Amino acid sequence: MAKRALAQSKRSLAVGEDLFATEEGGKVWMLLEGSMRLDRRGVPEEERFAGLAVKGDILGAEILLLGSYTFCATALTPCRLQLWADAGLVPEPSALLQALVRAERRGAEALALRCGEAAARVRRLVALLGPSRAGRQPPARPALPRLRDMAEMTALTVSTVSRTLVQMQAEGGLEAAPTLRGRPRLRS
Repeated sequence: MAKRALAQSKRSLAVGEDLFATEEGGKVWMLLEGSMRLDRRGVPEEERFAGLAVKGDILGAEILLLGSYTFCATALTPCRLQLWADAGLVPEPSALLQALVRAERRGAEALALRCGEAAARVRRLVALLGPSRAGRQPPARPALPRLRDMAEMTALTVSTVSRTLVQMQAEGGLEAAPTLRGRPRLRS
């Protein structure tokens, strides 16, 4: 019984798989590995991208107040998630405030992905998706999202994103991923 509950409190997603959709009910999740994009549905394509979530971010906290999700959350890279709080527990106010501050910071970072020169936007996105190097050895090098997703998040064309990644690879900031047919990966 306890093993089954533990299995239900964790979830893995493949690239392109949705965690939840707008106006659904559900639970609050913490992203343990990978990256996800948040989108608004039912709006013009250029207005869909709403945000980005990376390791450690809380997804769907609005459900605690509103009873439904505000956005659709889709995996950009393979993801592992865990329930943030068990069904009957409400997180402490300090944890909610920390999640809010992190979400606001991530929102500002997502907005910056659409401002400035093209190469700078792609570099900011790669930096956001890269492993945290704050005081510890980074985990295995993560794969980058599909070029199409990167282009949508940065409001650029696929060819511009591709050219920038090739340039970054030539400069030594990225390395080719042997298992993903040359898709650039972050160099640690």
